[in-house]
Amino acid sequence: MWFVGRRTVAPFLVLSALASASCDALEQNAIREVGLASRLAAETPASRQPAPPAPRETMPPIIRGIYVSSYAMGNPVRRAELLALADTTEINAFVVDVKDEDGVRYHSGIPLAMEATHPGSIPVRDLKAVADTLRAHGIHPIARVVVFKDRRLSRVRPQWSIRTPKGEPWRDHQDLTWVSPWERGVWEMNIAIAEEAVRAGFREVQFDYVRFPEQYGSLPLQVHPAADSAGDRTDAIAGFLAAARARIHPLGATITADVFGLSMNESRDVGIGQQWERISATVDGVLPMVYPSHYFPTHLAGIARPNRMPYQTVLHSVGMGVIRNQRLKEAGIQPARIVPWLQAFTATWNDRGFRYGPQQARDQMRAVYDLGLEDWILWHPNSNYGQIAGAFARETAPESRRVVPPGSLAATVDRFDREGAAAERQRLAATAD
Repeated sequence: MWFVGRRTVAPFLVLSALASASCDALEQNAIREVGLASRLAAETPASRQPAPPAPRETMPPIIRGIYVSSYAMGNPVRRAELLALADTTEINAFVVDVKDEDGVRYHSGIPLAMEATHPGSIPVRDLKAVADTLRAHGIHPIARVVVFKDRRLSRVRPQWSIRTPKGEPWRDHQDLTWVSPWERGVWEMNIAIAEEAVRAGFREVQFDYVRFPEQYGSLPLQVHPAADSAGDRTDAIAGFLAAARARIHPLGATITADVFGLSMNESRDVGIGQQWERISATVDGVLPMVYPSHYFPTHLAGIARPNRMPYQTVLHSVGMGVIRNQRLKEAGIQPARIVPWLQAFTATWNDRGFRYGPQQARDQMRAVYDLGLEDWILWHPNSNYGQIAGAFARETAPESRRVVPPGSLAATVDRFDREGAAAERQRLAATAD
């Protein structure tokens, strides 16, 4: 198991007051001692005072995680079961709901966050106790924060909602309203929640639904009153993530972003503001959702039944992300760490007859390792992992095989470059700090 230790830095107190003639000898001595200590500190070579590690450097070297809903974490029996799973297997990270589509799941000190939450839906009573418990078990604590799919915030701050051309609240296929990714008030509330989670002891904030809703032809056009005239949807999403990074990094934690798996497999922003190069250059980790059940036969060349071809689906989809990240590196840009979301559920809505068990989980993991990666997180909406538990190793250990991705993937990424991905890399390299 990889233990996440808490780093503390003792502050130095430097006194700059002048001693008056009336100070007694003890006070005069104290002032002289502090002044001497200050001078010695100032004269110590920088090489002897190493800077604290960058937040990304404090991440576990290998991440093998599971999603844990707030209800599972808030239930003592379910929590004990999941902790036991981590204690006896390679699992060393939990993604815990801090804020989901229905608001915060703990008692927040942020008034607006509580106003936009159902008061009877707070299963986590003590957020700090959750983080402390996870770290005591050697588990990397990750706070999941759902951002723009927020019907409750839309209800209490309707002026922040996406509208229709008629001025009515825009609704998705589930009849849910969203808040606009251009609204700075939405940014502020979600970043404040992230800060609260980090101060409670979480070492990573994972932003989910950090995107625009899909603009299906059957739905009205989306109108964003606060849309920036000088930017597009990609600018809005990358702008929010950059603002979050600027606030979370000084607290010593990392930020990551959940993205559509297809963001690696298209050159542009997949219609929702998630353009691969922009996202990867902005966050510490990027988590493409590569659930095989979510791919159509037309999405990946040669993969006619994605849900029944978990190894091939993950290998081809994530393989394109690996190549694109390598090209970012070659352009002088540090890309995000790729931590794929893998499927731990049976897709009852479109392939009920194909059950996902240990073999399907292992197939996905093997694809990740064959791409030279070590990390993955499994998703089950109800946090039930018993049906795939046989796929887990006993200990967290390197598995990467560093197999070269199929040549056809590089050819596909070459096409993405011609369609604009290369230009995006060049722009990012020219504006890098």
